[in-house]
Amino acid sequence: MLPKAASDEELVQKLESRVGALSGFTPLLRQAKTLPDIFEQLLGDMGLNILPETQMVRFDCKCSFHRLLGALKMLGEAELQDMIDKDDGAEATCQFCGEVYRASSHELAELIEALREESGS
Repeated sequence: MLPKAASDEELVQKLESRVGALSGFTPLLRQAKTLPDIFEQLLGDMGLNILPETQMVRFDCKCSFHRLLGALKMLGEAELQDMIDKDDGAEATCQFCGEVYRASSHELAELIEALREESGS
């Protein structure tokens, strides 16, 4: 269910009733009905807006090495030093696009220095 449908019980019942009455897509397709025809038949009176059949869809992740460094910086000096001592750096994988970023011990040391400068130590 779409967000609006989740809070509109009448709409949920209406959609379930219409989809439940559908005997399947295959018989309709054999009758030379297109998917837009079928959706129009099912939902046309509910403000259905069918987008053009061909649309370019592109995933664009905003991750970057700079954003990784910003996230690492939030961990604080002690955690960054622990990463240097134990792992000789840090590695993170973007959960959206799968890009892997690696920060060296030197880059982590620079973050520690920036934290010290910001705190005035």
